[in-house]
Amino acid sequence: MYGTYTLARASQSSHGQTYDARARGWRISRFLNRNLKLIMITVSAVLVLSVLIDSRSVFSFSQVQHEASHISSSTHPATDQAYADAADSRRFSKIGKLSMLYGNPGQLYERALAAHKPHNDRHGYRFDVLYEKTLPSYWTKPAYILQHLLTELAKPEVDRLEWLVWFDADAVLMNPNIPLEIFLPPTEEWSHIHCVVTNDHRGLNNGVFFLRVHEWSVWLMNACLGTETFDPAMRLEFGDQSALMYWLDQERFQNNTMHVPQRWFNAYPGYRGERNDLFSDPTQPQNKFRPNSVKEGDLLVHHAGHKSQRTQRMQPWIDLAEQHSAVWEMEVEQTTYMHEIEEFWRRDAPKERRTQDKLKSTLAEIRKGQAAKAALKSVTTSSVHDADATRS
Repeated sequence: MYGTYTLARASQSSHGQTYDARARGWRISRFLNRNLKLIMITVSAVLVLSVLIDSRSVFSFSQVQHEASHISSSTHPATDQAYADAADSRRFSKIGKLSMLYGNPGQLYERALAAHKPHNDRHGYRFDVLYEKTLPSYWTKPAYILQHLLTELAKPEVDRLEWLVWFDADAVLMNPNIPLEIFLPPTEEWSHIHCVVTNDHRGLNNGVFFLRVHEWSVWLMNACLGTETFDPAMRLEFGDQSALMYWLDQERFQNNTMHVPQRWFNAYPGYRGERNDLFSDPTQPQNKFRPNSVKEGDLLVHHAGHKSQRTQRMQPWIDLAEQHSAVWEMEVEQTTYMHEIEEFWRRDAPKERRTQDKLKSTLAEIRKGQAAKAALKSVTTSSVHDADATRS
């Protein structure tokens, strides 16, 4: 009897447990059905968050890889250590420097480029130098600039350089303490300025100039490269420089360009020492003042023109630059730069268009006078030849 009761209770208990399990399953099922949407949203959010965390890690790693490759991409061996140092400190400038040197230019030009190394070390500048000619005549320069503009614009905005600065190889950097950033357009008022250039006595000199990494700059370099196709008859006295001067004077580009004092970053040697010809002695004081002549503490000196004598003119300046003379390598606060720059943007920059129109008119008069002299000389020479022929 007892055994039969026990079995019955066991059977009842078993059925009760089965019922309870089914009831719990039903309740869970009902809960899932009612809250399925919420559960799916929660799971989706967790998955998205997981992906974001992973992608952020990948981005950070890629960014480090990018920065390392960004630094090691220099084509100038003299600046490799500067890039390595910059990588270690994670200190990058948003300004990149460009130059080119091809053919058989000689050791002096290599030394001039190497003089940039202390400048790059101190301020974290990347310096890319082209050693192979890519286009005929003088078009390699704008093509190389265009290449870098497009390369930078193809990067995520956070990784891009903001400005490129071109340096001709005959520009000797004299003071590595001067940051290039001081020459950039200040404040939002001048954010529309994409090109900062200088003029000499013949008009534009593009031996050293600043170009913003921007779509505007791409169209400018593209226009320069297409000049001969656009107008085969156009007289380009100074090659790509004349083409750039032409396009910067066109309405499409002129309102985004600022001409600043030449001495700031494109100075000429001027008159120093006993000799009053092309051979200026940087160890001697100026004996004749010119607004575009380099002075102690300035960024660089540019040896433009007179190609046959250029290396002789560059030699003493490179020698002095390599000595790191305290007379020339002043801190920026010791120079007149900051005051001059502040005054220019406050007083002179608003008059840019009027100043350039006046300069253009003056240059036109000079060229007209030169043409008249050339015509007079031609007529005089012709008359002399006619007289000689008559006598014979």
